[in-house]
Amino acid sequence: MSTIQTSCLQFLLCLCLAIPTLAQSPPADSTQSISAARATIYYQAYIGQDAALYNGVAYQQNYRGVEGDPYFETANLKTGTVIYEDITYSHIPLLYDLVHDQVAIADKTGQLLIPAPGKLRRFSFDNHSFLYLAVNNTSGFYELLSPGYATLLARHTKTITEKIEGGDLRRIITTQHHYFLFKQDRYYPVESGKHLLTLLTDKKKELQQFQHSHHLRFRKDPEKAMEAIIEYYNQLSH
Repeated sequence: MSTIQTSCLQFLLCLCLAIPTLAQSPPADSTQSISAARATIYYQAYIGQDAALYNGVAYQQNYRGVEGDPYFETANLKTGTVIYEDITYSHIPLLYDLVHDQVAIADKTGQLLIPAPGKLRRFSFDNHSFLYLAVNNTSGFYELLSPGYATLLARHTKTITEKIEGGDLRRIITTQHHYFLFKQDRYYPVESGKHLLTLLTDKKKELQQFQHSHHLRFRKDPEKAMEAIIEYYNQLSH
């Protein structure tokens, strides 16, 4: 049994013990959201492994001899929520493979599966939420960083590069982050923090003042700085 599959079984055991507590503590948004959360839990308990979500193929880990981590943030399973064929599934153990842009979920046996392509439209875990979108002819999962009148998205990818060193072949995973602004039904690639301010030209002066007063540094932490700019822009726009 592989190390990740062993980890899956351990994770699922802990998850089974935790679900009763989670089921008793739904978010207090409204009576409707509480009822929806309970209905989801009952549905999943009733359907179990027969749910369409598990009608996928086995996840293939082809990273032996590769330097680096192919996953988003961690190689450990995370507890998340997925929307598959417009049905919401909660408390799902999952991994996000950035090399292949695939979401792997664990069934009750610890087997990692890839849900049918195109049917998993959204997933989230921790403070991250991903949507399956077609942005400028590139389809895949995009992280929703800051929603609103102007929406900031991120496309996280990893690639395997090869190089020869001392007669030996090295295969190394490298990470790329690309950002997009969605505004007035159009997607705009964001090349830099300065470029973002140009795209938001109707409030550029106010945004520059906000940037300076809050000591935002695009080079130091571009994602955090861009999120702050977008959030402030949306406040100004409404």
